[in-house]
Amino acid sequence: MLPAKTNYEKTDLHPILPLYLVILIAFTGYGLMVTIFIPMLMQGSGFFDESVTRSTRVIYSGILLALYPLGQFLGAPVIGSLGDRFGRKRVLSISLIFTIIFYIVIAYSIDIKFLWLLMAACFLAGLTESNVAICQSAIADISTEEDRGRLFSYLYVAMSMGYILGPLVGGQLAVHFSIATPFWVVTVLLVFIYLWVMKSFNDPFVPDKDKEISYFKSFTNLATVFTDLPIRRVYLINFLIYFGVFGLARVIQIYIIDEWHYGIDKVTLYYAYISAVCAVSNFFFFAPLTKHFSLKQITVWSSLIGGILIIAIVIPKSDIVSAWVLSAAAFLVLMWAISGCGTYLSTLVSSERQGRVLGNNLALQVGAESIGAALGGFLAAILVPLPILTFGVASILGGLLLITYKKHNEANTEPGNTSEDV
Repeated sequence: MLPAKTNYEKTDLHPILPLYLVILIAFTGYGLMVTIFIPMLMQGSGFFDESVTRSTRVIYSGILLALYPLGQFLGAPVIGSLGDRFGRKRVLSISLIFTIIFYIVIAYSIDIKFLWLLMAACFLAGLTESNVAICQSAIADISTEEDRGRLFSYLYVAMSMGYILGPLVGGQLAVHFSIATPFWVVTVLLVFIYLWVMKSFNDPFVPDKDKEISYFKSFTNLATVFTDLPIRRVYLINFLIYFGVFGLARVIQIYIIDEWHYGIDKVTLYYAYISAVCAVSNFFFFAPLTKHFSLKQITVWSSLIGGILIIAIVIPKSDIVSAWVLSAAAFLVLMWAISGCGTYLSTLVSSERQGRVLGNNLALQVGAESIGAALGGFLAAILVPLPILTFGVASILGGLLLITYKKHNEANTEPGNTSEDV
């Protein structure tokens, strides 16, 4: 266990820069999937013949986008616990090796137009890239309580920057070379990251190597989101917020492709623009907001206002107002909810539980993404605006539930206790 820091000091970023790069490239790769796979399947790139209907293409698009976060959903609780047991660096480096292999398979399956192989590779890549949970835990390990909000906001900046670089650069590579080209480039970058992590990342966490670990228990650790009495409501609130925000981010391309017939070049430009808005939101606004408002206040109001803005997206009949103004405003505000709800949860548990709890929380995030993408595809097959309305309602509901959450309701339990301890 790391010693507690009692005096305020700004945490040095240099030891954890490789971790931010791992997160950056992970979301660069997924940003490619989100922006390229939908037009690839909906508009025809050799995966379907011309007789396949639009509704079928939409459903397959949603399922394909759901597989990567589904892998993360299953892998995050396990990899978080493994990081607690064996050390962050060891587990991170092994997971990166497998991620490189699976990205090779992704690129190859696109080259040969083999949809089922692509689906399997995306799922397996999601499993190994649940190592984002390890990066979060390592950042929490070295941060002071006062500085944690700043460092976690940088984490979401790295995510947002990945969503900018992936669509913007990868989209151009896909348009001018081949759809598989950006995934080959990500593979090369992953090799570079692996080497940097092995050389430069100094893991400050000292695991208890004598402690027994049950791999089945690690896999089923996610069940504690239902049984961990002090924080289970926060888990639910976070899930609803994640479902609203990331569900919207996964299916809004279906809406703009169907409504305004955007191609890969315009979809990737739009997604890069939205991601830039998200990065600006976190980098310039979130940290100053935490100086004037509590994490709970920020999360409540941003999820409520953001949910209303999501619903408003389907009202205008202009792509400029709907896609480029209202959706941008929604994501600008909702990024504060995303940063706030994860950081708020981190403050509720002890340092010994950071890996497990943040691993669970990441699993909720990517589980919400997976469900949002799959459900969004099925809902869009019925009525294209329907998933957007659903995600707006979910975000509003998350904010309303957080209003009623009181920390003093846990009064008789320690922050580290689960229902099994009560």
